[in-house]
Amino acid sequence: MAIYTKNGDKGFTRLADGIGVSKSDLRIDAIGDIDELNSYLGLLNTQLSDSLNAKVLGIQTSLFVLGAHVASDSTEFLGNMKLIELHDIVALEGLIDEMDEVLIPMRVFILPGGHETIALAQVCRTVCRRAERSLIRWVQAEEKEEAYQISIAYLNRLSDYLFMMCRYLHHSLGIPEIPWNSGR
Repeated sequence: MAIYTKNGDKGFTRLADGIGVSKSDLRIDAIGDIDELNSYLGLLNTQLSDSLNAKVLGIQTSLFVLGAHVASDSTEFLGNMKLIELHDIVALEGLIDEMDEVLIPMRVFILPGGHETIALAQVCRTVCRRAERSLIRWVQAEEKEEAYQISIAYLNRLSDYLFMMCRYLHHSLGIPEIPWNSGR
């Protein structure tokens, strides 16, 4: 299989099930943002402990499944691959609660940074929020709210998880959080 096909040279691409669409289609935006998030999580994972690494790998797998569903409506292509489900959100909430138990309550807004791994986790968080917005735009335009409601909630919860991971990394690495000074 050739890596270059030249099929996309005029601004069009094919979805996983072969349907042709413009590269500016909202669906392609959602696929691209989910893929970008997954790539950044992969980069972040090169800097995490084994326990966090395993959790992020599970999240990456869920994102690949989400991307596959956005890339195709074909049950022939998707087979029995299940879209993100409520138990996936509950699992993220459990991970958030685990980290929250060891952290002091947040009393101020904190700025991203302090350490390369923490800053990268913040990038992941913001890319996650963009992926969520892209997915919402596509879902609303295609009137697929019912099918993707849980996936949208998953991305929302994932950004919460990534924020808590940043706080947890500050704690575990012994790096003080950087409080935001509003100037007031």
